[in-house]
Amino acid sequence: MEVEVRKYYSGKNLPKETKFIYDEESKERPAWIQVEGLPDDVMFLSTRINGKIHHYRIYLSPTTPLFLPTNYTKEEMMKYYDKFAEIYDEETGLKNAIATEFLFSKLQVPKDAKILDLGAGSGISAVPLINMGYNNITLLDFSKEMLGKAKQKKELKECNFLLQDISKLEIGGDEKFEVVFSVFAFASNSYFGSKEMQKLWEKIVYCLKPNGIFAVIGNDSEPPQSLIKKIDGGMYEIIPGFKAQWYIGKKA
Repeated sequence: MEVEVRKYYSGKNLPKETKFIYDEESKERPAWIQVEGLPDDVMFLSTRINGKIHHYRIYLSPTTPLFLPTNYTKEEMMKYYDKFAEIYDEETGLKNAIATEFLFSKLQVPKDAKILDLGAGSGISAVPLINMGYNNITLLDFSKEMLGKAKQKKELKECNFLLQDISKLEIGGDEKFEVVFSVFAFASNSYFGSKEMQKLWEKIVYCLKPNGIFAVIGNDSEPPQSLIKKIDGGMYEIIPGFKAQWYIGKKA
């Protein structure tokens, strides 16, 4: 595979001092491209790969030059997050911690409640829960590298870990949770197709105990009232200039 990073969003040629590396395992195109030496405001790249033009954009990482194809596949997203794991805590740590603390300040659940963290990433959202006294947490993510980072955190040594794609959520046996929550993993236009969402809501309900709570921040859709009854929600400014929608509901 021959990859040439050609231009950035304004259509200008890349500065001569730029350097890039990319995922070399993909057959069709790199799942991610990392570029050094770009202006800070660059959000899009065009590339020529084996004679064909592809477009990439910075995704979820505005200060780190790590680019994902604009029409990415689930497999490419997974590889992207395996790469993103290297700097994920540095990029998202503060926002995720504040978001988690805010979300759980709205809940009244016992400290020994069984909690499932969907899209747990490197565990950066679970650590605040441990510090708040919660002690029965399961972390689920589709990135092996992300979960590897989570397992290295001393605060999370007693947690459970599941390597799964949220959209294929399967919790075996009678495993049920008082709380299922997620921080920044429920923007359906980014992670899940519209047809996946209905099945996903049903899977989440299946994971909840009677009167179980579903809580999410950073979402752009809500479950139907027939499955989960809305309790609270709104918009929260996590850090100055960065707002996120949040939602809390109870199993119907």
